[in-house]
Amino acid sequence: MNHLDGKIISSELAAIISCSMLGIGMLTLPRTITEKVHSSDGWIVLILNGLLIGLFICLLVAMLKKHQVTSYYTYMEEAYGRLLSKVIGLLVVLYFVGVASFEVLAMSEMVRFYLLEDTPEEIVILTLILASVHLLTGKIKAIAKVCVFFLPLTIVIVLFIYLLSIRIVDLKNIQPVLGKGFLPVMKGMGTGTLSFFGIELFIFLFGLVKNQKKVRSGVLLGFFIPVILYVITYVLVVAALTVPEVKAVTWPTISFIQSFEVKGIFIERLELFLLITWILQFFCTHAIYSYFAAEGMTKIFNNSYTTNLIVLVPVMFILAEIPKNTIQIFKMSDMLGYVFPVILIGLPIVTFVIVQVKRSRRSR
Repeated sequence: MNHLDGKIISSELAAIISCSMLGIGMLTLPRTITEKVHSSDGWIVLILNGLLIGLFICLLVAMLKKHQVTSYYTYMEEAYGRLLSKVIGLLVVLYFVGVASFEVLAMSEMVRFYLLEDTPEEIVILTLILASVHLLTGKIKAIAKVCVFFLPLTIVIVLFIYLLSIRIVDLKNIQPVLGKGFLPVMKGMGTGTLSFFGIELFIFLFGLVKNQKKVRSGVLLGFFIPVILYVITYVLVVAALTVPEVKAVTWPTISFIQSFEVKGIFIERLELFLLITWILQFFCTHAIYSYFAAEGMTKIFNNSYTTNLIVLVPVMFILAEIPKNTIQIFKMSDMLGYVFPVILIGLPIVTFVIVQVKRSRRSR
């Protein structure tokens, strides 16, 4: 086995980041942002949030390159010592397990609501978890190949459906721009966190990329593909459904697709395409977070990756069974949303500062 086995290229990095972000967030973000800004200016919030996170990504990549990070768990051990780094690593793994469970739970809720009303959600959840285990045995290379295949397919299907929806879109519904001033936009900054889940994974992928010079471009490409889709989705959904209706429905993006029919093609109801595509995206997102959970446990406990996969199956199934209704599901997402900025912003900055101080002292 050479030293490049298990490594990924920058395009695979971009595909993994995009697929990890394109989960439940895109189906609910028009509602979550509109509820906060109380206007149709949510697309401005998305653009500003995207630009700010994009700039922060550039900073993080520079920090990781400066310290030549090859494994983030080893990097944390250098910063915090062996025992504390394992505790922090375990908390990170719990976050990964939480997101993986949440994604499979959200998928089962969507399937129950729109496709298989009478099928027990336990069957749906267990089927997806077991299917992902088969993929996860191939580790990051297998996941990367699946993401590279699914991502272009997802983009083409979504843009095709959106193109057919143009006739019901009324841009007057998103006017006037900044009609209530800039204050609602400022209040909305930071909302829609769920839509950005996945970008934090790049700090753990950093050491797995073959060409370190292309990490930044790969991460930024993987990040801005979903952001652009989010902005397009928000504008179309709000322009078609109006602000009051978007705030009233649970799955506004699916409701938007259901609001029109297309005559003259072999299928008139297009939400079926979107639902099938998004089940694949839920599968990818769940598999990616499950991989990082199992891999993290391997680093922390120094045990078998396969054993950790087996352990995670019942854990994720039980966690996914705890929320009993849609309200509890979104409360679970809120809890994970509080941890997300800690993983993306707090942990890398604190770790960098501590390592920098330690290395500076050693070099004196």
